[in-house]
Amino acid sequence: MNNLDFTLCSIPMLASRNKSTAYQEQVVLRYTVLMQFLKSHSLIDLEPFDSGGNLKMDLILKKSDTTAQGLELFKKAIPAWHAYVDKGGDVNNTSKLEKALLKLL
Repeated sequence: MNNLDFTLCSIPMLASRNKSTAYQEQVVLRYTVLMQFLKSHSLIDLEPFDSGGNLKMDLILKKSDTTAQGLELFKKAIPAWHAYVDKGGDVNNTSKLEKALLKLL
C-alpha cells in the first residue's frame, strides 16, 4: 500500500499558471465553490477560507486533509465537474458532485 501524502489541490500552483486577472478570478471562483462543497459535506479536515470567508490563496489540500469519500471524489467526480465547467457549465452547479457523493455514502 502506498501511503504517500500527495497534493490534491494547490491554489499557489494553479494561480501561477497564468497571470491574467480573468484566469485568476476563474481559479478563485471555481475553487471557492469546490471547497465550499467539500467543507459543507465534511469531506475535508482543514479550513480553506480566511476569516473574511475568502479562499486562502496559499491553500494546499493534501490527501491526508480529506476523508475517504473526499478522496474518491477527487478521482472521478471532481475532474468530471471541472470538465463540465470548462465546457461552459455553471460553476455553481455542484449536482454532479452531489450525485457522486450519494453513491459513496
